[in-house]
Amino acid sequence: MTSTRVIEAEYDGKVFVPKQPVPLPAGQVVRLFIQEVTAHSEAEWEAFFRDLDRRPPRTSSFDFDALRRENLYGDRDEYSP
Repeated sequence: MTSTRVIEAEYDGKVFVPKQPVPLPAGQVVRLFIQEVTAHSEAEWEAFFRDLDRRPPRTSSFDFDALRRENLYGDRDEYSP
């Protein structure tokens, strides 16, 4: 069985040092997928939220009745062998 966890770590030039406890036994083989985390400055976050506030609200013209079970599956008897 394979499970996936996201654990932040810092690379010290030789090894990856986890930023929180890792619930694995010593010697456990794992596969690392490296995604660099970029720290954003406070000014970048403020600009992001200002831009977000300027955008018009999203309104949906989606037909939620189309998701009703009877509309998704219709009459199942017509598919019976």
